[in-house]
Amino acid sequence: MRILRSALDLVPALLLMCMVLLTALSVMSRFAINMPLPDDYELTRLLLGIVVCWGVAGAFRNESHIYLDVFWGRLSDKVKNVVSRIGALISFLIMSGYCAALFIKVQDTMRAHLQTLDFGIPIWGFQAAAWLGILAAVLVLLKQVVSPARTESVSDPYATAEVAGRT
Repeated sequence: MRILRSALDLVPALLLMCMVLLTALSVMSRFAINMPLPDDYELTRLLLGIVVCWGVAGAFRNESHIYLDVFWGRLSDKVKNVVSRIGALISFLIMSGYCAALFIKVQDTMRAHLQTLDFGIPIWGFQAAAWLGILAAVLVLLKQVVSPARTESVSDPYATAEVAGRT
């Protein structure tokens, strides 16, 4: 699980860096030689899809999704744990369906031999990398459903800020 945790931080960061470099190189080539880099838009778009999928997994891992604080703050810790587990289960079911659908899309793209226009890079590899991000999200959610690690700081995202303000 430690490798997955590291990958959830490292993969999106590296891909964002690649997107920035690709965009910067394209802008410089347009300025210097009045010609964009081949496939820069398509590669950036495909990389963004991977970043979003891995970002979803990171959001689930950090539990940095949306809370309804008006209701959440009034619940006891036991009820918060039950509600969190139910939310993780619903998210797990939805993400599992999306993971299966994306896997089928990767297979269809592979069989169709779709490639980028200029360099002829197979698109299925980018889709497979995005699918791995969604698979990571499913694994994170499965862990949260099976054995949620609930502490006061996790169940109440503002608990540490209040304690720090009092000391």
